[in-house]
Amino acid sequence: MKAIETDFAVDSSGFSTCRYVRWFNKKYGRETDNREWVKVHLMCGVNTRIVTAVDVSGWAANDTTYFIPLVERTAAHFGIREVSADKAYLSRKNLNAVESVGGMPFVPFKSNTLEPTKAGMWAKMYHLFA
Repeated sequence: MKAIETDFAVDSSGFSTCRYVRWFNKKYGRETDNREWVKVHLMCGVNTRIVTAVDVSGWAANDTTYFIPLVERTAAHFGIREVSADKAYLSRKNLNAVESVGGMPFVPFKSNTLEPTKAGMWAKMYHLFA
């Protein structure tokens, strides 16, 4: 797979467990029972769909904090040409992490993202997006 796969995608998904938790729901003004769930963060190849790195977290974990470790673990075994991700992973730190392993990040910008004033990966990605 190492010779075939150079383009990757990152995302997360939730999985419910058999455990229930109770809390006071402000929206409905009463206690509610809900299934507890966990989040799986993973990077996979877009051609072969091979999973190259995975992390499991609690349901409230922020997706962006798992991006760099997934990229680094994938880069240890694969050559990275492109990494695609959704807006949850947009940060200069994440874009730079992909660039540092020789890849090109493809992460859409948010509506409130300001146009960059300096050249660099952020500027390059912004102009590709625009």
